[in-house]
Amino acid sequence: MDVKVCKNCRRLFKYIYGPELCADCAKLLSEKKVEPTKESPAVVLSHVVSGEEQKYDQVRDYIMANPRATVSQISEANDIIPSKLFEWIREDRLEFSDDSEHAWFTCVQCGAKIRSGRLCNRCKIK
Repeated sequence: MDVKVCKNCRRLFKYIYGPELCADCAKLLSEKKVEPTKESPAVVLSHVVSGEEQKYDQVRDYIMANPRATVSQISEANDIIPSKLFEWIREDRLEFSDDSEHAWFTCVQCGAKIRSGRLCNRCKIK
């Protein structure tokens, strides 16, 4: 478990997986009833974060419909830079398929091949 800074309100929180949002901002995102107010700017979900989540949903749906698509095909079809796709893969939000021979990451601790995230299953348990 990592400690990260919320992309919306800039508070520190314990990050497990998914978008880099604290629990309050993630709850706001799931409710999708966000209206900016001057009283609580720290908890107002920014347009950048909500737009990024919409783009993530679009990419996820595209991958589900086209499971053999390459990174370049996904980025072109969804108008997103490949580094953002790799960021989502490292965050365990997306993963490479089993038949992607050249698109695997390595575990940062032991060097084993992994399909998403930063650590293999053995290192996660440790």
